[in-house]
Amino acid sequence: MIAASDEVLGASAVPGSGSPDRRAAVLIAIETIVDPCSRALGRPVGLVGMGMIAGLDEECGRVRVTVLPTFPTCMFRGVIEEEVEAVVRALPWCAAVSVRFADAEYVWDESRLSETARATLGRRPAGARSRVA
Repeated sequence: MIAASDEVLGASAVPGSGSPDRRAAVLIAIETIVDPCSRALGRPVGLVGMGMIAGLDEECGRVRVTVLPTFPTCMFRGVIEEEVEAVVRALPWCAAVSVRFADAEYVWDESRLSETARATLGRRPAGARSRVA
């Protein structure tokens, strides 16, 4: 799995509001959750590295996380929701947590992968062109 420090340093890339320290803590916690599809491939990547966190708001200990599944019909949505709620609720300052999924018009694609996730999954670096023989 991707080291949380590699991913969370880019926490500002996740839209939202709230205390930067608390947002970072939430992302570190969420990064411990492995995307089920990457686990099935034998190349585990956390949800943050997968680019599946589409939004994060924190206000007075209340956290709202928006998840963008890699497939609109992802059968693991319920599992992901429960795991995100559990790890965020475990933060000592968290008073409440809600998890929602991004609206249907938003679609996940590989451009959301972190560079570390790209390497783990064996994908080309962002912006790399494929060679044509």
